[in-house]
Amino acid sequence: MNEHDNEPGFGRIEEPGLSGAQHTGAQYASARYSCGNDGKKSLVRLFLAFCVLVTLGVSLLFTFYPRQLADFFQVLYLVRKDFREPLSISHMLDGAITGLADSAGDKYTYYLTPDRNRRASMAARGETGAIGVTVGGEKEADGTLIIREIKPDSGAAAAGLHIGDAILRVGDMDMTELTVDEAVAMIRGEPDTFVRLLIAREGEEDREYSVKRSTTIAVETVQAGFLKDDYLPGYQIAYIFIDYFASNSGGMFEELLDEMLEGGAQALIIDLRYNGGGDVAATVQIAGRLLPNGELMRLGLRNDEQIFRIQRGNPIDIPYAILVNGGSASASEILAGAVQDGESGLLIGTRTYGKGSVQSLYDLPTGSGLRVTEGRYYLPSGRCIDGEGIIPDFIVENPIYGEGLAGVSGAPGDVSDEEDRDVQLQTALDLLKEVIDGTETIASLLARQKA
Repeated sequence: MNEHDNEPGFGRIEEPGLSGAQHTGAQYASARYSCGNDGKKSLVRLFLAFCVLVTLGVSLLFTFYPRQLADFFQVLYLVRKDFREPLSISHMLDGAITGLADSAGDKYTYYLTPDRNRRASMAARGETGAIGVTVGGEKEADGTLIIREIKPDSGAAAAGLHIGDAILRVGDMDMTELTVDEAVAMIRGEPDTFVRLLIAREGEEDREYSVKRSTTIAVETVQAGFLKDDYLPGYQIAYIFIDYFASNSGGMFEELLDEMLEGGAQALIIDLRYNGGGDVAATVQIAGRLLPNGELMRLGLRNDEQIFRIQRGNPIDIPYAILVNGGSASASEILAGAVQDGESGLLIGTRTYGKGSVQSLYDLPTGSGLRVTEGRYYLPSGRCIDGEGIIPDFIVENPIYGEGLAGVSGAPGDVSDEEDRDVQLQTALDLLKEVIDGTETIASLLARQKA
């Protein structure tokens, strides 16, 4: 889940002696005394003031933290001098900055180099090139990332990737060193470029694939359609799948929802399975179509708290259910938890991931980025689900491997065999049918389940 705050950061540290011309004393004097206008004098003064401030800052650090700074420079020198392979100062300083973020001891607080930050920012805006796969919302116990779905006519399909393949490495980065968000951001990138993936497949040796990213201006983070008649014949059931919450997801959701309401939708199913979270503002916007005005969540900061409210709510008047599983995290849990607390819809599936923290994403002036956990959030009932997750109203295990748009009119992966049917989706349909038929209400179904 991302909240994008732009705050000033620190400038890039350049390696000495690697750029700029070498000047003789006469050349320097000539350049110095040719600065006859006030603008150039001001720049010189600013530069000198900056140098003085940096010197004072370093002096103060040495005064209060002499051991740490002495160790830092000695380790920097010794590792660069003695390591078996040459290391650049730039690479080592990036590692040091990474260590500063890692010192928080929080896996959601980390530093992003300019290239990684650019990819993460593109994903947050919903703009990227993708290879056409859906991966799990969390890594496996061995640190790998499993491919859950592959879109036809995609770069992944053309390269020969299979559902169930385990991603061991993205480019030169092992999955053990990456978060799920970072891995997805690295897999995505500039359209029509390639990404290297080391793949483990049962019964075969590990193999590296070069996979092309499809050209995509805006990621379809929200997809929708009416479920086919073989799921619930004679009923118009709208289905919306949210891949993750990008900044443009709220608008997509409302547009698709309104189209299906105009098309005669009698009930709605929102699929948040394997949705790892995303943008808070988009979550608030979507929640406004499901819940009345009021508190959505309360964010507990170090010395303060912030309340996120639905202020322009326009909730639908048809029954709805939300599907969740262990890959549903962060913003997905905010939305699902608020619906559960408000008892306005049905929550169906398995226990969610349990990410109850919120991160701020800082874009540094150098192009790098920093993600910092700023607090924990609390649902309207006051509960914090960090490390606990949300237990659905109706606990339903799903035997099928892939989840997503199966069974939606016009969508890939249509399901026809009974043994391949999505049990969680079918459970939602059976319950919503009772509400449509008038034999039950959302409130009575929830009460019956609690009894």
